[in-house]
Amino acid sequence: MKRSFGLKMLGCTVGAGMVIGGIGATVPPAALALNGDETDGPIDVWQRAAVDYDKVANVQGGFTFTQDTLTPADEVFNLFGAATTTLCAKPGYAFDEVTHEEYYVNVGGNVEKAYSISLEEIERRDAQTKEMRCTCGMSPAIAMASVTGVKVSDLVEMAGVGAGANTITFKDKEGYGLPMPLSYVMDKEAMLVYQVGDKPFSEGERLQVWIPDTVAKYFTRAVTDIELSTSEEAPEVQGPDEQYRAKVNILNTVSDSFKVGDLIAFEGYADDCGTKVMAVEFSLDGGETWTSFDTSSSNAQDWVYWHFDYTPEAAGTYKLDVRAVTEDGTVSPLGSSTVFEVEE
Repeated sequence: MKRSFGLKMLGCTVGAGMVIGGIGATVPPAALALNGDETDGPIDVWQRAAVDYDKVANVQGGFTFTQDTLTPADEVFNLFGAATTTLCAKPGYAFDEVTHEEYYVNVGGNVEKAYSISLEEIERRDAQTKEMRCTCGMSPAIAMASVTGVKVSDLVEMAGVGAGANTITFKDKEGYGLPMPLSYVMDKEAMLVYQVGDKPFSEGERLQVWIPDTVAKYFTRAVTDIELSTSEEAPEVQGPDEQYRAKVNILNTVSDSFKVGDLIAFEGYADDCGTKVMAVEFSLDGGETWTSFDTSSSNAQDWVYWHFDYTPEAAGTYKLDVRAVTEDGTVSPLGSSTVFEVEE
């Protein structure tokens, strides 16, 4: 008999020991904190003492993965509303009273012809729909979403790039924005997004920058200005903090115990924000041995959404640990674990 855990709904870490969310969703979450005990800082879950758990060396099981599993739009918006500092750039609630027809974006700076364009005009342009991740560089938070909008390059081309312009900044009403190399944004085919899944942004948000393989602090919200400028050196785009490289998570939560001989279905994700995940590895003996499953056929643009089926042969209390290994040899600094009971 195949038995599955329930899936966590939302568990995005917004501070030490504090988790937003609940249990019982039947769809993948936008982001989750590490399973297990709450802590005041990062830990390597496979370094925890395993003396209280039964051990299985070189755990065996069935493994598959896909890359087309998406975070539901409601869960993405839940993160935007409840944990904005975790997933996205500064909230910038600029337009609480501004209607759809009154929302304008100014394109200017070092351009040949500055102009303003309304949201209505933007939505009348050729729409682009892409699957794209949004991942925090300073927490475990991550979402994989289908987003709709326009290519930033189309709006820049309408203005014309001024001589020597090498920097682009997306700003909200308060002037907040992080400068990026213009070539980087063009090459990545950044988008000005107005819809996630089939849901538009709220009245106060309307537009947000999404950039492939880029951490979410650059995803400025409620964009009012796109400014080109000239810098002595094009700004550097920062990646995730080292401790949040090779993100991995088990999404299952224990609702009851299992029986010997049950096929237990685990699932979760692994991702490294543009670096390919080469393997997902599992341990049932506290990290003394690891069983590696090859994911080298994956692409680096989408998360690896994995499934691992395990059949226990003896009763006991077990802790499953999981980690990811990337193309450049990074092993998850922060792994994930879940504890489960098996009865006779």
